[in-house]
Amino acid sequence: MNQNCLAGALAIVAGVMVLYRSYKYYKAKKNIIVQTLIITIGICILISGCIGICKKTLDGINILLYGIVWFDFMRRNPKTSGGDVSGMHTRGWIAAIFAIITGIILILEDLHVLE
Repeated sequence: MNQNCLAGALAIVAGVMVLYRSYKYYKAKKNIIVQTLIITIGICILISGCIGICKKTLDGINILLYGIVWFDFMRRNPKTSGGDVSGMHTRGWIAAIFAIITGIILILEDLHVLE
């Protein structure tokens, strides 16, 4: 079995994270248009992740989507002071930036720009 599942699984995780944010907006009684937009984006990311498990051509897009969602998640969570939690926060930022760069590189390779 090849590594097609990883990018799709990451996109599914990103879709669940986006849908959870929609749930938080629902509980806070935010604007219905924002909630609908977030639900739509979350479902599209979930569908892309499910298709990406079978298709290798969506790997770059799925990793880029995961990186963007994780970057937004890290941006919204404040850094806590103290030992291991601080290091985990830094690793989260590194993972988000690395996923965005990797997604862009994979998309450019699929488009034969880097060859």
